[in-house]
Amino acid sequence: FFMLWPLFYDDFLTVNDYKDVWEVNTCGVIRVTQTFRDLIKKSRGRIVICTSATTLFPKSSHGPYSCSKFAVQAYCIIIRHELQSYGVDVIEIMPGCFETGINDIQEFWKSTDTVWYRASQELRDEYGHNYNEKVKAYAADLKKKIVALDTTWVIDSYYEAIVAKRPKLLYRVGWDMLLKFYPYSFLPVHLQVHVMKLLLYLSGAPLPAIVTKNAHAESLKEKNN
Repeated sequence: FFMLWPLFYDDFLTVNDYKDVWEVNTCGVIRVTQTFRDLIKKSRGRIVICTSATTLFPKSSHGPYSCSKFAVQAYCIIIRHELQSYGVDVIEIMPGCFETGINDIQEFWKSTDTVWYRASQELRDEYGHNYNEKVKAYAADLKKKIVALDTTWVIDSYYEAIVAKRPKLLYRVGWDMLLKFYPYSFLPVHLQVHVMKLLLYLSGAPLPAIVTKNAHAESLKEKNN
């Protein structure tokens, strides 16, 4: 089990929003691993941990989730080195965008409204009075385009990680992972910024009202000059 919500700009989030996600996604993994670690060491077994493509392709509005998965990945790498001398393999499953019960669109809308309406009026005015509705419409449309419904690839990766005689230490799962997220991670940082900006533009991601307003004002100023 993992926790995805809330997904929104950091302007609207609190430290507790981050803590709630970390408690499930990061601390949950650590607790379970530490509970069974001694047994796994004695039996020279395996530890299989699920991270996320977000560690290669961190997107706007994914602050709590992405941070938690970066931490899980670091934990996975660290205990892999620590347990190597015990003959224990620590295997990382890194899936792309697959349909799971946790990314239900209704739950996303509910979470979006929660963080939106608790914000100050000044902040909501900065983003635009209906920004939350734009975000919900954008997310619903994007989910239809990018989320894979067939999870067989993920299941097969878990199965191989558990039963294979010589499993991989890292399974990158999904065509989006192999063709988009993984190549993106090799780009220089300044180029990643431009690529992400282009992808958000092409996908129709909503921008804060003050940003579009300032851009429009600059455009008019240039025309007048």
